[in-house]
Amino acid sequence: MQVLQALCEIMNPEVGSYLKDMRVKYQVKSYDEITSLGWIEEAPIKISRKKYYPAIWGQEFQGQALLVVQLTRWHIFKWLGSTDCIGFTVNKDGGREDVDAYWLMHEVGHP
Repeated sequence: MQVLQALCEIMNPEVGSYLKDMRVKYQVKSYDEITSLGWIEEAPIKISRKKYYPAIWGQEFQGQALLVVQLTRWHIFKWLGSTDCIGFTVNKDGGREDVDAYWLMHEVGHP
């Protein structure tokens, strides 16, 4: 388990910065807006000459709204890829807590 946590913490700093900027755009969303957000794909971007596919999604998770921003990089024809992600939860009273990839993998089970 410590290996997975270490891998989650080894995020390219440029990727991490881009994800944080993505997350900031959605911080003003309410519980209801996040839970009804669904899946949003954005246009591919390049970071350090590597192509990434950004996506944002929201859902209800254990009584809270969960918003995730992610960047996926495909290695083999959109069959084998890797995803960096972060997000946040919002309760119905508006309380917000940031979450990282480690939390997403262990609490939600996927990015």
